[in-house]
Amino acid sequence: MSKTTDVEAFYAYIDAVAGAAKDALGITYLEGVNDALDYLLDEVVERDIDDALLAVYAEARRDVIDRTFEKETVRKAVQLALLKGFKDAQITNAQMTPDTIGMFFSYLVDRLYPNEKPKTVFDPLIGTANLVVTMANHLNEPMQVIGTDDDWLMCTIARNLCDAMDLKNQVFHQNTVTYEGGPFDLIVTDFPPHKLDDPLGYFPYPVMLHHLDHLREGGYFIALVENDFFAQKKHKLFRDKLMEKAHLFGLVKLDEGMFTTHPKSVLIVKKKVDNDETVDDFLLVDLPPFSDEEAFQKALIKMNQWFQKKEVDVQ
Repeated sequence: MSKTTDVEAFYAYIDAVAGAAKDALGITYLEGVNDALDYLLDEVVERDIDDALLAVYAEARRDVIDRTFEKETVRKAVQLALLKGFKDAQITNAQMTPDTIGMFFSYLVDRLYPNEKPKTVFDPLIGTANLVVTMANHLNEPMQVIGTDDDWLMCTIARNLCDAMDLKNQVFHQNTVTYEGGPFDLIVTDFPPHKLDDPLGYFPYPVMLHHLDHLREGGYFIALVENDFFAQKKHKLFRDKLMEKAHLFGLVKLDEGMFTTHPKSVLIVKKKVDNDETVDDFLLVDLPPFSDEEAFQKALIKMNQWFQKKEVDVQ
């Protein structure tokens, strides 16, 4: 059976449960997606529902429970359902990091951690966990996922998605700058477009500085940032504080066509092992569109040559 058919089959289960729950209970489709994952994993319904709705859940579950699905199949099906839920709730798709970014992050992690892959990865703004799960699936290494988010529904969806992937996880519902944990081997995140009236100022600055304290020495913080990241108010103060703890290791500018309003780049920061440590070279890349396979492969070859020349070894 083709992977496309598998994705459709798994999506059909989620859509059947989420749609029935929305119609019968008056909840959002996104809440129904979360209920579908809950019921699939534990065959438990947290809400008070009648026998007729439970029968719909059970019938839909029977169509998938005895089948074996690849992890990426499950993730893609859940992503399709979440995208439908975002549209239904009039939430921008920017809440979910594109698959190609998660795959590119997995490439970077593979090169940055050549000897021993990270065992713990933290996402301080985990959302639905699509970024970290896509990355983990493509690395195909044992990994524990830890995350925070201030949206309860996003937290529960992230937990359920990780559980469906058999990824050991802890996802905390709280303001990320109040979280204390670690040390983690790796931190990854996708910073959302900033709000001009945010009381914290430019939101990514305090988040990155706070969580660098939760990264182990020699570990990497990989973040999807807006292209004006270093053009914000107090950027000099931020950079000075950052350089006390870490090095700017690389910046990969992404094709602006990927983003409708806020072009982004991938920023790579390496936490210092000691105060005397220096970084002699800086990875600076302007990536072509992911869809331009020939140009993209040429860019990857150049990046591979840079990593080989640098002989990255942080183990």
